[in-house]
Amino acid sequence: MPSTLIRSFLIGCALFLAGAHALAAQRAPAYAPGKPYAVVVGDSIAEGEPQRKGRLNLNGQFKADHPSEPGQLSYELAVRYGVFHFNHGMGGQTSSQVRARWLRDVLAQDVNVGDGRPARTLPAGTQPSTIFLHVGINDLALGVPLAVLQDNFRYFAQTAADRRIPLIIDNIGSWLGMTDDRIAVGNAFNRWLVEDLAVRYPNVTVVDYLNWSSGGTNDFRVLAQGMFADGVHPSMAGYINFADYVQRSLAGSGAAGPR
Repeated sequence: MPSTLIRSFLIGCALFLAGAHALAAQRAPAYAPGKPYAVVVGDSIAEGEPQRKGRLNLNGQFKADHPSEPGQLSYELAVRYGVFHFNHGMGGQTSSQVRARWLRDVLAQDVNVGDGRPARTLPAGTQPSTIFLHVGINDLALGVPLAVLQDNFRYFAQTAADRRIPLIIDNIGSWLGMTDDRIAVGNAFNRWLVEDLAVRYPNVTVVDYLNWSSGGTNDFRVLAQGMFADGVHPSMAGYINFADYVQRSLAGSGAAGPR
């Protein structure tokens, strides 16, 4: 293994152990009927891959009681905010695929999506107190037009606003597979999130995942040292570190975190 990879691996291990030790006395709250809950929804990063799986995608199946674990955003955010988070990430999905299941997996409606999961995945008669959305990198990988991304995110923002639900959105971040064309769309989309969507919808808060994932360089082709398991997915140490970044970002912007 090249020395740079060894060094990055060791840094990641050290950060993971430090984070695990610091949070050892804390545990994510369990779901309790009648209590507020949040939903983390999106792609493989929302899910926690490559190390972890979500309740919608355990061997491609829905398992209602599959718990979130340390090193998943759903777990780490729950620890930091004291609010249970359902993990509704599904690896490989685009924003259009998330939109197709949004009513069921985010807004707690009874909907047959046709994906082999049951028509209900959230408790009946409820809605999340907060939505945390991470999706978009697969759209870039597949060449989905910018206009489609924007239309889907307007839908996410509007349906959340209609129900007065805060929506926290990660922008599109770093990936070693980025091309010039993908970067052009990513830059345009990230600017639009801040300059248009978040202005039109006060319930929307944008977290700068690009800044975190690139180690502060804002370069789509650079990965933060010691934070990644591969060319696109954070390691468990990375997810822990990013959850801290989210908490600082929300506090710094004056936005309320999950509650």
